[in-house]
Amino acid sequence: MRPIWSSASINEGIKIRLFTTFVVPTALYGCETWRHTERIAKKLNVFQQRCLRRIFRISYLEHKTNDKVLKRANAHQLEAIVTERRMRLAGHILRMNDNRHPKTAMRWTPRNGKRRVGAPRITWRRTFIKDLEDSQDPNIRWADAEQIAADRRNWRSLVARCAGMHGGN
Repeated sequence: MRPIWSSASINEGIKIRLFTTFVVPTALYGCETWRHTERIAKKLNVFQQRCLRRIFRISYLEHKTNDKVLKRANAHQLEAIVTERRMRLAGHILRMNDNRHPKTAMRWTPRNGKRRVGAPRITWRRTFIKDLEDSQDPNIRWADAEQIAADRRNWRSLVARCAGMHGGN
């Protein structure tokens, strides 16, 4: 995409539409299942800023903040989009019947409540629980989330709050 971003004959609006139509979905493919780590979030946001700065021809020497670049592109941070998609997937899973495999996998805990040695400390489930805690209502627990997910309108508002806490505009 570098030749397109640097092309002077293509309008910035078209470049942004190409970015949001092709690049973002490709970069975020399957992100609903990713666990959240600061390293992944930073890589996503750096990638997004690098692309947008190339599109707008903004040098790092110009000292434009990332927020100004995002506002100019009328975009959200990719980290917020990932959080929103993860929460939407969780809502689908929480609304499933108890005998469905995704719901069983989501509720599963290791024997004795401890992971085996060498297993990742940050799991998708722990990421989801942290997203719930990071929402504007930190009193939401797992059982509360299942009740909220049953009502789609309330779940959508919770998803929007969680995405907003992760940098959504």
